[in-house]
Amino acid sequence: MCGEQTPSTTPRIGARVDFHPLSPQAHLPLGNLLFLNPSSPASSHATHVRFQHHSKSPVTDEAVLVSIHTTGDLTKPLGEAGVIQQFTLRYIHTPQGITEDVEMPLRAALSLNVGNDGIIGRRVSMRRGEKLLADGIVGFNFPPELSTPS
Repeated sequence: MCGEQTPSTTPRIGARVDFHPLSPQAHLPLGNLLFLNPSSPASSHATHVRFQHHSKSPVTDEAVLVSIHTTGDLTKPLGEAGVIQQFTLRYIHTPQGITEDVEMPLRAALSLNVGNDGIIGRRVSMRRGEKLLADGIVGFNFPPELSTPS
């Protein structure tokens, strides 16, 4: 999730979901969702979310519902996955096809831990209306530990 394939422009902080469209006709830009605390990058709680786009789309203005689910099981129907928090994410494509990253505060801070109170390992989905466009699992996105020479 945040290994060597991570683009060098992607911040390595907080937690991250890589989205994979369920259909090539979904017209959803591939990208990732970062959960972070801009004022305290090493915090174990995310106060903001940032959607980073990695492709271009002919769509000019889109809004999707992002849901953080109680389970990490991608095989369950969304109606059975429960919801911890939801928010509407709006992204805009310029006439040149460039999509800017979208960052917004979360309604409530989210724990970047594994377990009952944390979001690591949970499913995150993107929907437009009732249509599921993409989903993924939250993983750690912290920088690798630097080893000190002995």
